[in-house]
Amino acid sequence: MLYVSIIATVATIPSLFIPKAPPTPASASSSVEKTNILPSLKAILRSPPFYLVFIAFSVYCGLFNSFSSLLNQILYPYGYTEDEAGICGAVLIVVGLVAAAIASPVFDRTHAYMAGIKICCVLVSVCYLGMIWAPQTRTLTAPYILSALEGAASFLLLPVVLEYLVEITFPGSPEVSSTLCWTGGQLFGGIFIVIMDALKDGRHVDLKKVQQAGRNSGGGNRPPGNMYNALVFQGVLALVILPLPLLLGVKRLGFAHGEGRLEVDEQSNGGVAEREGA
Repeated sequence: MLYVSIIATVATIPSLFIPKAPPTPASASSSVEKTNILPSLKAILRSPPFYLVFIAFSVYCGLFNSFSSLLNQILYPYGYTEDEAGICGAVLIVVGLVAAAIASPVFDRTHAYMAGIKICCVLVSVCYLGMIWAPQTRTLTAPYILSALEGAASFLLLPVVLEYLVEITFPGSPEVSSTLCWTGGQLFGGIFIVIMDALKDGRHVDLKKVQQAGRNSGGGNRPPGNMYNALVFQGVLALVILPLPLLLGVKRLGFAHGEGRLEVDEQSNGGVAEREGA
């Protein structure tokens, strides 16, 4: 903790010298003066699509935080070693980072943020559902594959949601909407950890004996100390929340956003092109 604290403190020093804005505006919308925090907050809270994104992002972010925090406790009753559980967590994160690095530029070029949110939310929900039974297989294949898919979808969901928030809350300050969503994700993460820990099987488990016996020792589908009920809670909650992001863009229900940052940039670029043509 001391080493991490020192590194984190040193890493914050350059932030003191970051300028407020680049010398040349990156786009037409970036030159628009952003509203203050309170007016932005009022505008954001009047946006129906924001509530869908906020709830879905907060819940899925909270589920990812709780799952990654409890991964070792989820796997060890079934005879998985600490190394195997650690590798599973590494797969969750590394595959997610790689997927986000590859797919983020694609979404940035195509601006298919809403479609990306829907696809990622469906994939995340399916992975949480499958994870209910993955530890019971006592194989590395099921947990690793599901963790890889879950990490890819979860990590990709983050930048896509943050970009989409800029669109549905424009011209409000994007830091307000992103801060609200991140706060919700961390809050739900803490709540879910407490709930999932309470749903853990209360029977005593001898960790040393379990590790010595290994994954092929049997012991039934729900050995002592299992977190089956916690995984059911996780999978059911993910599926219950899934309809919300799927409603994004439905005009009849009022979940389609108005003029966003991209529309402003396109109109500005169109006006410049007309003047140059004239």
